Amino acid sequence: MYRPRAEAPEKKHHLVQSVFFILLVSAAVYILLQSPLFEIEKIEIVGNQQMKKDEIKEFSGIIPGTNIFKLNLSQCEERLSMLPLLKVVSLERKLPDKIIINVTERRAVALLPLENSFIKVDNDGVYLQKGTIASALPVITGLTVKESGPGKTVESKDLPMMLHSLSQLPRTLIQQLSEMHVNETGQIFLYTVDGTQGRLGLPKEIEYKGLVFEQVITNLKQAGGEIEYIDLSNPKVPVVKYSKPEGVQ
Repeated sequence: MYRPRAEAPEKKHHLVQSVFFILLVSAAVYILLQSPLFEIEKIEIVGNQQMKKDEIKEFSGIIPGTNIFKLNLSQCEERLSMLPLLKVVSLERKLPDKIIINVTERRAVALLPLENSFIKVDNDGVYLQKGTIASALPVITGLTVKESGPGKTVESKDLPMMLHSLSQLPRTLIQQLSEMHVNETGQIFLYTVDGTQGRLGLPKEIEYKGLVFEQVITNLKQAGGEIEYIDLSNPKVPVVKYSKPEGVQ
């Protein structure tokens, strides 16, 4: 006669353990999502120098009191990445109640003339914000510029070349520049704040030409006399043209 086998005690024990584990996990999740211990109270901003912390906090959309585990970090990062001055953004949770926003800001390196005003761009050619001559940044001229608004890369055939050339110049020289110009043949001209012109020629050996230009203007100014231009097309043999004194033919 057939008799059903009784369920093994060991199997029942495993079933009880599984149910208990599921209940335990559910309880833990409930506590994490509902406990006031994990409500966001602090938002820390790291890496900002240009943008105000309150501005970054507001744009992040993070609401204090929100459960830290319910916050969608990716959405916050995407929202902050829309700010033109922010190049890289990352968020992290620090339990039990803090969110850390790490930012890397874009740095303006030059001004571009646009519609009777100026715009600031970084070394990637991204339009950051409106600017003025008082920004103490060199103005890049001679370009045909098309822009699509803050946060977008400015469209210009020669802009990448000019920004790359600018980045190769000595920092101390850049601080003395008022303008960097490119003509229709691709020749680069530098103008210092006191009006000295540097003719760099084509964008080759820019780093070396910049060093020579800075050294020549420093040495010649110490010797006296006003310089009209320094031709560095051949940087090994720079040609200096002095301004003629008034009344001299």
